[in-house]
Amino acid sequence: MQKVTDNIFLLVLFAMTGTFILAAAFIFFFLKYQRRVALQKEAMQKAEVAYSEQLLNATLISQEDERKRIGRDLHDDVGASLSNLKMIMAQTVTVAEGKPEYKPLIDKIITTVRTISHSLSPPGLELFGLEYTLHELFDGFAAGGVIAIDFQNNLGKELDTLNDQTALAIFRVMQELLSNTVKHAGAKNISIKTFAADNASVITYHDDGKGMDNGADKKNGMGMQNIMARLKMIQASGEITTAEGKGFLIKITIPQQAIVTV
Repeated sequence: MQKVTDNIFLLVLFAMTGTFILAAAFIFFFLKYQRRVALQKEAMQKAEVAYSEQLLNATLISQEDERKRIGRDLHDDVGASLSNLKMIMAQTVTVAEGKPEYKPLIDKIITTVRTISHSLSPPGLELFGLEYTLHELFDGFAAGGVIAIDFQNNLGKELDTLNDQTALAIFRVMQELLSNTVKHAGAKNISIKTFAADNASVITYHDDGKGMDNGADKKNGMGMQNIMARLKMIQASGEITTAEGKGFLIKITIPQQAIVTV
């Protein structure tokens, strides 16, 4: 009887042990499967983000190429045609007819075409460098007298050693920031500074406008998305500091390894 009892005990023990092993194996393989699914999901999310970034980068590059083409066509074709039209019409008007009324209109159209052309593809960037082009950009925005712009370039000539892609990205970022300030901030003053810090080139942009609510997503607007995308393309970062009624500040940091000198 004792032997039968012992055998039953052993069978129960073996059954419990087997059940435990099976349960442990099931849990182990389930957790392993869950981890594999999580890793695959994470990899897919990373791939989607990378693809989105590549698509956005390709879109921005395509936009720049198209801007250059349109800007060149406006300057070379439309601008030249308007200048020729002005000369032809000037020859057909006699001195006795007095000052032609069409001249100011054509001059205005030529100036507008030239301004649009330079905005689409700034020629000064390749000819004179980033510092000159930024001065020209800031002077254009400040010309109306509504906003005062203070630009302090403490990088000196180093600002013009940025490679073409980096210089163009910084120019476009400044364009977007100025446009946002004019459209939305209601600012009176803008301060822009460049300087070196921690083996990097830094650009700060600060306006005294109405700022943004701390609870708002400061990077969610289309303009800010474009700014962050352009900065990421050149391995730069943008740190935003703003509060309602406290203005807007962005600190752009370009690491030294991302700068290819010319």
